Amino acid sequence: MITRIMFWGVSSTRPFKERLPPCVLVKFNRKLVVLDAGELCQSAFEYFGLSHNSPLTVLISHLHGDHTYGLVPLLESLQLAGRNEPVEIIGPPGIGEIIPTQTLLKQDFPLVVRELARSEGKILLEGEEKLTLKYIQAPHSHLSYSYVLETGERIRLNGKKLQEKAIPGKLRRKLIERGEIFLRGKKYFLEDFILERIPGIKIAYSGDTLPNARFAAASFGADVMIHESTFLHSDWNGRESVAHSTCRDAAYLAKTSRVKLLILTHYSTRYSDLQPLLEEARAVFPRVVLAQRGLVVEVEARQPRVIAIRYA
Repeated sequence: MITRIMFWGVSSTRPFKERLPPCVLVKFNRKLVVLDAGELCQSAFEYFGLSHNSPLTVLISHLHGDHTYGLVPLLESLQLAGRNEPVEIIGPPGIGEIIPTQTLLKQDFPLVVRELARSEGKILLEGEEKLTLKYIQAPHSHLSYSYVLETGERIRLNGKKLQEKAIPGKLRRKLIERGEIFLRGKKYFLEDFILERIPGIKIAYSGDTLPNARFAAASFGADVMIHESTFLHSDWNGRESVAHSTCRDAAYLAKTSRVKLLILTHYSTRYSDLQPLLEEARAVFPRVVLAQRGLVVEVEARQPRVIAIRYA
């Protein structure tokens, strides 16, 4: 299985040159998760060649306009494209109120809105991927959440042992799901047939936040951490009241969390040249990439992990 992370909007506050407001799309097999819905996020479906009818969850980190102004146009675009599958929207309290009644009335697909009421928690997202969502309240100027997405562990069975015990193919899936099976009056246990356990793919997304130790803990060992890096550290000095992270902050969190790859995003519009942000982060943590529109990161569920970077 390959998890594909597609970057569309990487700016903060407003569109700036070629940068659009925040929007990242993550595809787990058929399941699509949209991380924040900045302006023109619906255009990402055409750009990356995504189906308008894929199982879809939209995660909104907080209710600032640069993270939400694309949500209603996205729903209307899905309607015009003939979608008939449900759409799930998850975010802080009040997320449902920003969707106009006229949009709800003309939809041909069910819309499920889940407002988060706790500071931390875990949700099993619908779909065949056994995808788990952890949410962690983030220190920001408004109620905000960071998210960690993780697929289930994959198990490779020892085919030789299965053949020796004459266990048919139709029972092997049940063996993995149940942990044991009965066959010809005898019980067989999963542990006796495991060849390899492959950890699930883990993607961490900060949203807007000051450096947050709870998010770092939830992100531990993640394959990819996507973290806001609004400022250079030197530009943040004297702006301590601004509830955002610097690229150095993001790098220290990635190092502490032992993630495999850090991707910086949510850049201030003061920066035309992003190279200094990359250099500052790499001085702390070497495995850093700058998010840009069209960046695609693919994580393959195998050991050792394979992470590939390309541009659409």
